[in-house]
Amino acid sequence: MKNLLACFSIKDYNKIMKRSIIASLFLLTIVLDALAFTIKDDAGRSVNISKAKSIVVLSPAACDILEEIGASSLIVGYTDYAKKPNSKAVNVGAFGALNIERIIALKPDLVIMPKFTYERYGIKSLNTLGISVFVFEPQSIEGIVEDVEKLGLITGKVDQAKNQILNFKKELDKLHEIKQKPSAVFLVWLSPIIVAGNDTFISDAISAAGGQNIIKKDGWPEVTSEYLIEKNPMFLIVNSRLKSDFFKQNKLLNYFYKKHKVLFIDNTLIERPSLNIIKGIKILNNYFYENSNNNSGWQR
Repeated sequence: MKNLLACFSIKDYNKIMKRSIIASLFLLTIVLDALAFTIKDDAGRSVNISKAKSIVVLSPAACDILEEIGASSLIVGYTDYAKKPNSKAVNVGAFGALNIERIIALKPDLVIMPKFTYERYGIKSLNTLGISVFVFEPQSIEGIVEDVEKLGLITGKVDQAKNQILNFKKELDKLHEIKQKPSAVFLVWLSPIIVAGNDTFISDAISAAGGQNIIKKDGWPEVTSEYLIEKNPMFLIVNSRLKSDFFKQNKLLNYFYKKHKVLFIDNTLIERPSLNIIKGIKILNNYFYENSNNNSGWQR
């Protein structure tokens, strides 16, 4: 799908997304008569689960989704980098330093965790206690939509999830049409230089905004300054957390700043795979539109 998207306009792209979103919404019409059901997570695991009443969420993006669908009151535990979802929720640590004993003590029905955490900590200790685990790791906009609907099913917020997805689709429809797709690269880290690869949700966001990611490798590859200068993307999109260190860590990249080709963007609007990514997509779309269609000069 990723290769095909490079050939499409925003209207074409959004038609594809509309079909995907409408198709996925059929799942949200399911009436859950049974006490438990089976759902597939992002690790390809079939998870047996009842409607969750208490959840530990180890992914900030999943926390965002639960807030978006009105289920943040169900969160009893959360991790660093996520905002406190409610007054009773307990911080259970960082990605690489989780307090497993604290998680178990909270007695959740469900733990939502990213793939990295699942691979590092495993789930046997949780499963033996009857705690279900859902691996959350969407790789595309379509994957984000699918996870929103799944979390809607899990939390009993089916209608809310459906409405949020439809609103997301409406916002995609409002984007500017970009006649000539500008090339772009998203920098996740500077030392070493880590970029968003071709099969990531960030690359999908660039496509949705009317641009094209010049990184053809999958995942989150490491590249050199010389590689970026050689490829010469029209936009270098930089995680705003790195702004103060941008020139200190890699002075070769001053080339892009001097050419007015650097866009700093709030990382929470583009690096978290939730429906809130539409805000980051709109920022990218506006910059692409202003600087590509109108030839008004690069913006800082």
